[in-house]
Amino acid sequence: MNTFKKLFIGSIALIAVYFGLIIVFQSGLIGSSARKIDGIEEKGISFEELTIPEDIKVVGIGEATHGNSEFQTAKLLMLQKQVDTGLCRSIAFEMTPGEAAEINDAIHDPDSDLEELVGKTNYPIYDTEQMLELYTWMRDYNMDKSYEESIMFYGVDMQGPDKELAYLSGFAEKHPDIIDESEKAQIDEIIASIQNYDYSSVDASRDFFESLSERLLSENDYDSKYVGILTNSIVQWIDAPSFEERPNDYGEHRDLCMAKNLKSEYDLEVERGYSQIIITAHSGHVMKGSALSYGETAMGAQIDKIFEGSYFVVGTEFYNATVNIHTAGTYDEEYERKDHDYCSEDILAYQAKYFDGDCYCLDFTKLTE
Repeated sequence: MNTFKKLFIGSIALIAVYFGLIIVFQSGLIGSSARKIDGIEEKGISFEELTIPEDIKVVGIGEATHGNSEFQTAKLLMLQKQVDTGLCRSIAFEMTPGEAAEINDAIHDPDSDLEELVGKTNYPIYDTEQMLELYTWMRDYNMDKSYEESIMFYGVDMQGPDKELAYLSGFAEKHPDIIDESEKAQIDEIIASIQNYDYSSVDASRDFFESLSERLLSENDYDSKYVGILTNSIVQWIDAPSFEERPNDYGEHRDLCMAKNLKSEYDLEVERGYSQIIITAHSGHVMKGSALSYGETAMGAQIDKIFEGSYFVVGTEFYNATVNIHTAGTYDEEYERKDHDYCSEDILAYQAKYFDGDCYCLDFTKLTE
């Protein structure tokens, strides 16, 4: 068969597929009520109707992507919902404890520039209007509250020591009675070395950071313990397997560390008088089951184990949506975000079209097989 004939037959095949798809759409086989699940309206509820059991210690809110504004808005809605119960005054994010500590300070400071704070985040996925709205609501809530009654912002991830070291140095400056001059000098020397992209001094100081973390966590005041958790995340980063050489082991280590950090932060909340904490991350992290690319056991499964089953997680999904997300392969000066349109094949997400507001919840604990 010559080349011309092959191209001709291939073109005919493509045309046939094209018209076939048109017929399928026009006949209503795709995107029609044939995909509707009978009785779904009786099982689906609004987000406002969703109730978290009072004995739950950890509430998870996942996001199917890091680029949908709807999922970022859902974090604020979940926080507002649980704050109203009186059981919860905190939310933990998939970000480093050092970066979260800066945000926590800002939402307790009436003069902080929240827009500038959002713009300089290490996690560009959080450089959004929805995050500014979240921080603004938290700060407004905190302004007429005592520190004990205020909402706290935490981070659980252990990906990098930069923000942690900077915050630790600032804490040492304010508390020479807890971290002495020689220890602060050592911290500042390490900061100077990593500014030249030399992280060897961080690795060599593992025992120093571990000892410092233990000492801070043994203090009686909240701030020292908070910084103790932050310091321990530096040790977790040092101990992490190589992502390039052992990506699965790295994922396992990372998710376990995030779960442990959440437990430490939860313990602080219990000391403040609250029995619940919210954790938000990618759905692959917060899920209770195993997840490829997140190690053998995802963070959610580790949380469920550590908290002995007292974990209620809400996952998210979309059917037809625009995702604004980092364009792969662009970094530093070439960094780029773009809108991408996606349509999911998820049959449960598709059911949203039958609900007011195009959004609904299914509580799987209340469904039969």
